[in-house]
Amino acid sequence: MPHFARLISFLLVMAAAPAAAGQSTSFFIDLPGDGIAASHNGALALAAGPPGIALLTEERVKHGLAILMKVRNAAGEVIGFASELESFPAKGDMLHQDITWNTAWTLVIPGQGMLFLHETEHSGELGPKVVNPTMASGEPWQGSWHTQTTNGPRADGLGEVVGGTGAFKGAKGSFAESITLTQYTKEGLLFGKLELRITWETPPQ
Repeated sequence: MPHFARLISFLLVMAAAPAAAGQSTSFFIDLPGDGIAASHNGALALAAGPPGIALLTEERVKHGLAILMKVRNAAGEVIGFASELESFPAKGDMLHQDITWNTAWTLVIPGQGMLFLHETEHSGELGPKVVNPTMASGEPWQGSWHTQTTNGPRADGLGEVVGGTGAFKGAKGSFAESITLTQYTKEGLLFGKLELRITWETPPQ
C-alpha cells in the first residue's frame, strides 16, 4: 500500500507538467486557507501571521512583503508550496494610485523540482473597489472581483520563467498571476483564489 500511495502521488505531481512548448500549466492557491505565513512592516492592508511572526520593520526591508503558501493543481490537490517575495517602491500609495513593483516566486513541487519566476505587478483597482470601501465602512466586502496583477517585465505584459531545478531545469516561458476575490475583511483577510498560469517556450524536461 505505501508503494501504491507513492505512485499515485508521483502521477498527480507529473500531471502538472506540460509535454511541449506552447502548452500551459496552472498552479492555484486558495485564500486564505493555503496561507502558511505572511510578513510585512505592519502597515499594509493585509493580515500578517501567524501571531508573533517577525515583521519587516527595519529601514532596508520595510517596503517588503514575504508570503509562504501551499500550491494546488487544477484538481484542487496540494502538490507543493511556494514563496512570494515582493519589494514595493518607497513612494506611492497603492490604495489610491496604480503602483508597480517587483515580485519573485519560488515554487517547490516535491518529486519534480523547483521553479523560479519574476514579474512586475500593479495595484490597479484593488484599493478603490475592495480595500478602501471596507476600511471606510468597517464591514466585510463581498462580491466577485477578478484581475490580472502581472503587468511585466516582458513587453507583452507578462512575467518570465527565470529557471528551475530537477524536471524544471532549463525551462523558459512566460506567466501571469491573476486573482479572484470573493471577500475581504477589515482585518486584512483575503478570500478567493490565486492562479499562476505558465506558458512554456522551452518546456520542462
